[in-house]
Formats: sequence, structure tokens, C-alpha cells
Amino acid sequence: MAAAGGFLDELMFRIDPGNLAVRSEQLRARLKLFPYMVLGQVFAEPLFVWLMWDADAHRNLLLWIGCAYLLHVAELVTWLGYRDRVDTLSECLDWSRRFFWFALVVGMMWGFGTLFFFPVGLLDQVLLICVMLGLAAGATSMNATHLPAFYAYLLGLMLPLIFRVAVEQDETHAALAAMLLLFMFVMLGAGQFLGKLVMRSLHQRFENLSLAQQLARLNDGLESKVRERTEQLQHQTEEVSRIRDVTIIAMATMAETRDNETGNHLRRTQTYIRALAMQLRSHPRFSDFLNDDSIESLYKLAPLHDIGKVGIPDYILLKQGKLTPEEYEIMKTHPTLGGDALAAAEASLPAPSRFLHIGREIASGHHEKWDGSGYPKGLKGDDIPISARLMALADVYDALISKRVYKQAYSHEDAVAFITDGRGKHFDPDVVDAFLAIEDEFRQIAERYSD
Repeated sequence: MAAAGGFLDELMFRIDPGNLAVRSEQLRARLKLFPYMVLGQVFAEPLFVWLMWDADAHRNLLLWIGCAYLLHVAELVTWLGYRDRVDTLSECLDWSRRFFWFALVVGMMWGFGTLFFFPVGLLDQVLLICVMLGLAAGATSMNATHLPAFYAYLLGLMLPLIFRVAVEQDETHAALAAMLLLFMFVMLGAGQFLGKLVMRSLHQRFENLSLAQQLARLNDGLESKVRERTEQLQHQTEEVSRIRDVTIIAMATMAETRDNETGNHLRRTQTYIRALAMQLRSHPRFSDFLNDDSIESLYKLAPLHDIGKVGIPDYILLKQGKLTPEEYEIMKTHPTLGGDALAAAEASLPAPSRFLHIGREIASGHHEKWDGSGYPKGLKGDDIPISARLMALADVYDALISKRVYKQAYSHEDAVAFITDGRGKHFDPDVVDAFLAIEDEFRQIAERYSD
């Protein structure tokens, strides 16, 4: 029953909102072929007249071909005026009716033409039958997108021909009529088969299109969720980063408040160290370490270089005069105190932190010297972390140009001379060379953040 229902749907070319998209596409496909189908008729009709020229009065044949051409003109005018109107239900119904009636009238013109102009000679009859069979075969291949038009054309063309051949009432014509009848049924079946193929192809196409649209909507939804989640994570990351930066500044400021003479020391030293890092980032000895992330980390962690001073007693840290040897030894423990504090913070994390590791290097190593005479570990040369070597020069320069209770501020030139004298002794020679290349930038930083 379902198969019969499907056949009737195709035979009637039923159009409803549920199958409108498929039917519209079928009609568009036929509209693309329609002018070629008309031209095929136009070229076949003179051949028919030529074959029938001796079978009847010339006037009747010319009248027949004139009517046929007028019909084709009407077909083409309708096609030109309405070929783009196959979107709505009513437009598709209109074109389905037009196709049916055009096909029926053209097929019947051919059929009745053979009925009235049937030639006398058997050879001419065979030639006419070959022309009609060619028209039928062409219709089968080109009309599969609209079965009502195909059936109307084929039946209108073949039934009068079969009848006219059969009425000759001899064995030869009886055999020809039977063959033509069989051919007609074969063509009807072939047309139905091709129509099913077209329908299946269109249904599959629209199913694929629907799936693609669903996937596109799902993909858009996923992209939106990913984008939203990414923005949330980015916001959270930025918030954590801001909290981290504020915490660093708070910790460093807490240490600074116990040594009020340092003033803007934190701001200056972090800007110095970034300037040095930028100058050295292309140097072969430093390029592996000094990437964008590590330079940013140096800038943000530089304020923690003296965090260990929180553990130094006030009577030493705030002493107005020179420290005694014993007091100086206690003061020298602040790099170890700071490094240990940051190491403890890093150890509390589930995984090692490169960020805190750099901070620990700065805090514990910024008083080490290139020649090994520094403290707390007496590290020498490349054993001193790069971060600590940069911090050492930045810290010393700022200490030199800053006024202390126990000394006057150095001029920029005197500070440059002091650091130059420490090249290869206190400081890494390459770091000193980088400093000398940008000493004017150091001067500008000192003036910008002066106390």
C-alpha cells in the first residue's frame, strides 16, 4: 500500500508544504531543460512533415506544423515570463499544471498527426515509427522530473500511433503494434524508475543539507560556548594575574615601609631590569631565557628582591649609623630569608612554578657577585642566575643614585663609572655592556620615578 501510495503521489505530482522544497527543485530542474525540449520538437517537426509530404495535402501538413510552432511560441513565452517563480506552493502548482497541459497537447499533436497523415509505404511507415520512438526515448530521459507531463506526452504520442498501425489488420502491422505497445510500457517503466532515482537523489540532497544545517547550528552553539568559556577563563586568569601582581606589590611595599629611605626604589628597579632584559634578549648568552614571558616575570617580580628584609630586626634595618660587623652579618641574611619564603610558597603548589622560581632567584641571588665575592652563597660567573645578575646591577645603580642617611646620592655619571669599574668583578661583563648601551634610558627612568 505504501508503494502504491508513493506511485500515486508521483503520478499526481502532489505538492504540499512538507515536500515543497523537493518539488520546487524538481520543477527547477525541468525548467532548465524545458527550452532544449522545445527546440528538440521544433527540429523534429519539419522531419515529420517531410516524411508525410506525399501522404496528404500539403496545406494540411503546413497547418499542422504552423499550429505546432504557435504552441511552442506559447511555451517559450510562458517559460520566459515565469521560469523564476517556483518558490511558493501556488507557484509550483501552477507550473505543474502548465507542464502537464503543454506535454499533453504536444504529445497529442504528434499522435493525431500520425493518425491522419500515416504514410502508405511500409518503408515510410518504419521511418515514421523510428522518429516517434526517438521522441518517446528522448521524453523518457528528459521528463523524469515531472511524471504527469511524461505520461501525458508519451501516451498522447504513442496510443494514436499504436492504434493507427494496428488498424492495418495484417500480420506485419499487428507485430509492429505489439512491439510499439511493449516499447510504450517499457518507456513508462523506465520513466517511473528514473523519476524514483531523481526523487531519491533530491531527498538525499535535502537530508544532507538538513544535516549540514543541524551540524552548523551545533557547531555555532559549541563555538559560542567555547568562546564564552574562553572569555570566562581569560577573565579569571586576568583577575588572578591582577591579584598576584597586587599581592607582590603589597608584600614588597610592606618590606619597603620598614626601610623608608628607599622611596620609589621598587618602581625604578623593576623598570631598570626590564630595560636591561630588552637590551639583552637578542644576545646569544641570554636569548634562551629572555623571552616575552620571562621579561614580564622579571618586571613583576623585581619588587620582591628585598622581601627578606621583613625578617631583619628594626634596630638593624632602621639604624641611622654604620652597622657593626655582627649587625652586617645579620643584614646579609635577608637574601636567604626572602629566597626561603618564596621557596616555601612554591613548594605549597601542586606543581613547580616558573614564575615563583624566578622570584626566588632574584630574592636569594641579587647580592651575588661575578667574581664569587658576594653573598649569601658566594656563587660565581654563570652559576649566578641571569635574573639575579640583572637585578644586581639594577639594585646597585639605584642604591648609588639614591641618598641614604649614611651617604650622599651619586650623580648618574659617577654611578656609571662605579658600575663600569665593577665589570667582571661585581657584575657580568655582558650585563654591564648592555647597561652602558642604554645608560641614558636609566637616567630617564631615575628622573621619571625620582623620590
